Amino acid sequence: MSEIKTNVKLTDSINLVSEGIGDITIKMKDGRNALIEKVLLVPGMKCNILSIRQLIEKGFSVTMQGNMLYLYNKQDNMVLKSKLTKSKTFLCSI
Repeated sequence: MSEIKTNVKLTDSINLVSEGIGDITIKMKDGRNALIEKVLLVPGMKCNILSIRQLIEKGFSVTMQGNMLYLYNKQDNMVLKSKLTKSKTFLCSI
């Protein structure tokens, strides 16, 4: 992980500073792994956030149908599926 520091502004106007950038691996239900590169480590956040825009820039694709979100990797394999919550976010448990 490289030690790139950047400011991150949350929707509640709180500013946090990232401590670094690295890669994460998501284990899919079929046992294969999906790599998401250049992810910020932001201490102080209560949960992890995936940016749809940044995932698309990294070659992932997103489909939303009804109240479901589907994320696909570059090989068009589904990486995750998430249902819209009452708080109007997509909750992903990885």
